[in-house]
Amino acid sequence: MTAIKLPNFIKKQPVAVVCALVCVGLVAAIYFGKNSLAQANDLLAQKKSDGEHLRDNVTNASRLDEQFAAMTQAVQAIEARLVHSDQLAINKQYFYKIGSETQIKLTNLNQSGAVSWSKNPGKTTYVAIVYSISVDGTYAQLLDFVRRVENGGHFSHVRSLSLTHSGGGENGPQGTTMISLSLSLELLGLQ
Repeated sequence: MTAIKLPNFIKKQPVAVVCALVCVGLVAAIYFGKNSLAQANDLLAQKKSDGEHLRDNVTNASRLDEQFAAMTQAVQAIEARLVHSDQLAINKQYFYKIGSETQIKLTNLNQSGAVSWSKNPGKTTYVAIVYSISVDGTYAQLLDFVRRVENGGHFSHVRSLSLTHSGGGENGPQGTTMISLSLSLELLGLQ
């Protein structure tokens, strides 16, 4: 077809020409639109996920104040049970009180120092304050002493415990044998 015959063909077959152009346009749109359709689907999925996340945040935010209050109460309750490493007299008084309640004889009580669990000691305020305790009493009294220390006002962890007979057949009150208890324990505290 020459340049003169092409316009005549367009004039004689306008529907066919328009259909051919539409087909070429659709093929081009499909070819170039495949990538953009996949990207649009990915973007839609991401926006949908972000929207669900924001909806969950708005839903959960309604209870945020009461959760904050509960967490604050829990932290205050924990901090009330902590020992302070610089308050040696108060810390020892805790053990003397338990000893008098259980009617045992406290023979040795030493605070050995503080041990940090963190690899970066500057960032943590919680430490384990180590105590070495020796007491004498009956088996029931010593058992009561250990239970009161474990269930007492401070968080405790028994590191080691040893029992020995405290004399050659020596009898205590009511004909019971006296026993010596050596205890090494940690109390959770603040530096």
